Amino acid sequence: MKVLILFLVMVMLIAASGTVSGAQGTLVTITPSGVTLLPGSTVIYDVGINTLPAGLSGYQLDFQLTNPAAGQITQVSFPAWAKLNNASSLPAGRVTISAVDLGKAIQDGAAGATLVRVTVEAVAAGTTNVKLQNIRIDDDHGGYLNPDTTTAQLVVKPGGISVTSAVTAVGTTSTPAVTTVAGIVTRPPTRVVSAPVTTPTETPVVISVTSNIPPDLSVGGASGTSTSLFAKIPRWIFYGLGLIGLVAGLSLLFLAVTRRI
Repeated sequence: MKVLILFLVMVMLIAASGTVSGAQGTLVTITPSGVTLLPGSTVIYDVGINTLPAGLSGYQLDFQLTNPAAGQITQVSFPAWAKLNNASSLPAGRVTISAVDLGKAIQDGAAGATLVRVTVEAVAAGTTNVKLQNIRIDDDHGGYLNPDTTTAQLVVKPGGISVTSAVTAVGTTSTPAVTTVAGIVTRPPTRVVSAPVTTPTETPVVISVTSNIPPDLSVGGASGTSTSLFAKIPRWIFYGLGLIGLVAGLSLLFLAVTRRI
């Protein structure tokens, strides 16, 4: 009996050791890093990872705007490999995003993989930082990564130009003084003074954004608000079920070898 207990403990330790791993130099980036917009215009941010030594099983992260008064997240789009995906409700200043690589499209040693594409709309004048939080990336071998991240910044300029008081003279009247000559009152006609109205012009802001999205990524693809039951189940439940099955199978094998069944 002691041998069986020791054997089961060793199996559990081996299984647990495979659930934690890491990779130095892994970086999750947000591009473009700096954008200036007018209210009502949008920018698309690409979230990518530079290297995946052990492939990719799935991920979860929070995409956040530190000043939601300046901008709002309006859409989330996933690459073709993320058949199973989920995003919290939009529009919002923060969105939780997750996806699973069911088809094993991203294998060991993959580089430059795109995780998600997020559309942000400028709302009002101000500045907001764009950052990632609570990142969990699972590889294809039961381990997970805790990568470094970059941040971005969105500047929203005031939309429109205020009209100055230079045109306030339009439509005003000028009344000359009344004079009296030999008891007769002389009143010249009232003269209306008009000034031309100058229409203010606004110079549009031209934004150049370079995207690193691979050809198979489509903005109109998977909906940013799609839901999935499997995406909401914590991964530790799957690990636990697999571990229980493994322990049960090995226990039966041990009993068979020792001729107890």
